Amino acid sequence: MFAAAGPTGHHTLAAPSAAGPDVFAVFPFLFFGIVALVVVGIVWAAVQNSRRIKALHAYAAQCGWWPITADQPMPGPVAQAARSRRTKLAVATTREHPMWLVWHRWTESSGTGDSRTTSTHDLTRYFLFLGPGYEDVEVVKRTAIGGFFMPVRGVGTGDADFDKRFLIRGPGEQQAVRLLTPPIRAAMLSGHAPAWAVSAGVLISADSVAPSVQTLEPRAQALIVLARMLASGG
Repeated sequence: MFAAAGPTGHHTLAAPSAAGPDVFAVFPFLFFGIVALVVVGIVWAAVQNSRRIKALHAYAAQCGWWPITADQPMPGPVAQAARSRRTKLAVATTREHPMWLVWHRWTESSGTGDSRTTSTHDLTRYFLFLGPGYEDVEVVKRTAIGGFFMPVRGVGTGDADFDKRFLIRGPGEQQAVRLLTPPIRAAMLSGHAPAWAVSAGVLISADSVAPSVQTLEPRAQALIVLARMLASGG
């Protein structure tokens, strides 16, 4: 309401105009518009992701990788990874040694109701068959804070910089210490060689990101170089 001058010159109360915007009438259109934009964004992201995966499959084939099939002989660690329902890409090739690549992607949810969140995770593993004579072991990255408070965990190599950054664990830790020659330790510290593991005679490297056209071959080559260094004693 507002005051208006009447015929006598005195102010009187008048009702507000009914022509003003009705917020409650506009709200449903605004809400559905936002929902439509969200849906379009989700669909667009799904289409783009599908295109990236198809491009990755095509590039892998171009580089000489072929799809893993159930009848193809492969080591246990590879077969177990390839059977997972999370598998988005499972391919094999031969580069001096038989090699395999298996990429997993999955989503995890946490929280409830309006606070529920969903996150996507990737695990890309390269497998290279070394053969018998290598014991099972893992050489994994340590956190910076872990290295600060405990400079050496496990057996250690005697290389202070390396022991702050990496941890050796598993039945083959003593053999791994012998295999970790100064050139291999230097390559791992500089990022030219990946953290690695051996399981059932298979050399494995793992990344928590999806493979791409840019990374597929360089990561494979890094594992091949590491295998050469392990076989030659550095």
